[in-house]
Amino acid sequence: MFCISLSLLLQRRKLFVFFDSAYQGFASGSLDKDAWAIRYFISEGFELFVAQSFSKNFGLYNERVGNLTVVAQDNENLTRILSQMEKIVRTTWSNPPSQGARIVSKTLNCPELFAE
Repeated sequence: MFCISLSLLLQRRKLFVFFDSAYQGFASGSLDKDAWAIRYFISEGFELFVAQSFSKNFGLYNERVGNLTVVAQDNENLTRILSQMEKIVRTTWSNPPSQGARIVSKTLNCPELFAE
C-alpha cells in the first residue's frame, strides 16, 4: 500500500524516481520479492534509474561492483540519457576492473553457487 501511495505522490509532483538496491535479497531472502517495488513503478509508467550494488551482497567491498539500469519511456529519451551517461563515465573511468563483475556473474549464473 505504501508503494501505491508513494507512486501517486511522485506522479502528482512529477518527481524522478531513483532506486538504490544495495541489499536486494537481504530483506526477504528473495531477489524477486525485493524487486517488487521497482517492477511496480515500471508498470505504472515511470521513467527511473535503479542502482544495484553487489559490494555488500557478495562481500566485494573493494571492487565496487554494480550497475545502473535506465528505464525510459521511448528510444529517443533513452538515447539522450545514455549520451549524457557516456560523457560522465568517460571522464570518471575509461576501463574499470572486471574481476568483481566476473565473480558476480559466475555466482548468479551457476545454480549451485546461487543456491549457496
